[in-house]
Amino acid sequence: MITNRASLTNIHEIASGIYRINTPVAIPNGPVFNFNQYLIADEEPLVFHTGPRKLFSLVAEAIGKILSVNSLRYIAFSHYEADECGSLNEFLAVAPNSVPVCSKIAAMVWHALSP
Repeated sequence: MITNRASLTNIHEIASGIYRINTPVAIPNGPVFNFNQYLIADEEPLVFHTGPRKLFSLVAEAIGKILSVNSLRYIAFSHYEADECGSLNEFLAVAPNSVPVCSKIAAMVWHALSP
């Protein structure tokens, strides 16, 4: 299902209760790059990878088609890079009961670089 016609952000259930959120981004003079996040919609919902900060509203809008963004319990990422956790702080702000899930090193980097 396309959740934003301007960006072509879309969300698809890939297994029961598991969704892939995709936002294609055209690279100037280059190909289209796809940013993907995964949503597990259950009693304690989890989003895996937040995407870059500039995509926060598009990813949040897509999540909102499945569940309330403020109901997120876990915001997980595999390592510290802008495409993995660039909008972590924005998600933590709108989902006050959520916690980040990551490696110890990623947490140390995030804490060191967070405003």
